[in-house]
Amino acid sequence: MAAELRVRAVVRVPDLVGKHLTKARLIVENAGLKVDAVLFRESYEEKDIVLEQKPARGQMIYAGDPVTLHVSRQGYLNMLPAIYRRSDPTGRNFARDLCWILEHMFGPIEDLLDVVHTYFDPQECPEEFLPWLASWSAMMVDLDWPVEKKRAIIRSAIALYGIRGTVKGLKRFLEIFTGHEPKIIENEWPFKGFRIESQAAIGVDTVILPPVHLARCFIVEMPVKFTDASPEMVIRIHQIVQMEKPANTHYYLRFAAEGSDSELRQFFAIGVRSGIGIGAEVVDPEELAALEKAALGEKRSTKKDDDKDKK
Repeated sequence: MAAELRVRAVVRVPDLVGKHLTKARLIVENAGLKVDAVLFRESYEEKDIVLEQKPARGQMIYAGDPVTLHVSRQGYLNMLPAIYRRSDPTGRNFARDLCWILEHMFGPIEDLLDVVHTYFDPQECPEEFLPWLASWSAMMVDLDWPVEKKRAIIRSAIALYGIRGTVKGLKRFLEIFTGHEPKIIENEWPFKGFRIESQAAIGVDTVILPPVHLARCFIVEMPVKFTDASPEMVIRIHQIVQMEKPANTHYYLRFAAEGSDSELRQFFAIGVRSGIGIGAEVVDPEELAALEKAALGEKRSTKKDDDKDKK
């Protein structure tokens, strides 16, 4: 025990008398101490002004030791008729003692009610109340989002509510979260018709895309490189777009590193160009049959010549 006491720092108790309870708590915490109890005392001073402290100011105590504060309050007894304020011959007043017990029990609730107006301000609202505050305006915030992003979205809820489902609203949402204003390209889709995947194996990884209604499609283009975006950021961008876009629309998300628009042209157009190999052509069926017949005749002629040489 003696060894433990030797390593503990010794601090001087600060002067707390006359200060508000909130400020007194901060001073005690900064001094390396802790507030052990807050006791109410009848006084005409402003509410929650420190009237007395234990230990007294200037005393040297160990860091982490408790400090007891006596603060001013107007007791509940003042709200009762005068007959309840009478004391017995010994000077005790049962009603006063009971009211002090109730006031200590409900004191934290009163303190909360005194600052309840801050719960309706997204800038001052406690962090744990932000999802509830967002639900009042039909806004949804992810629990993993930074607190600053949550407060900014909720603060803009009224303005954003009128433009939800529009290009302006989607751009504003993404700008608040990512810090970059995206480009929304309406009535466009990057893929059309026949699509060949990486292996270029027909019948294995080829895709015949269904008809696309361009009036229900749009492209979200972020002005940042894909390598600069974390996986969490990409997921959240998708979540925001899914939440804010009209339900009957489809979107495609791309980043600045995905190349030019020339790479997103239609993949396979018969008679125009082919995406299979380099320089491949789509020929007429009759011409193809003639070529196959000529190749077969040449093969037979070569076989006859080989047989003659063997003889």
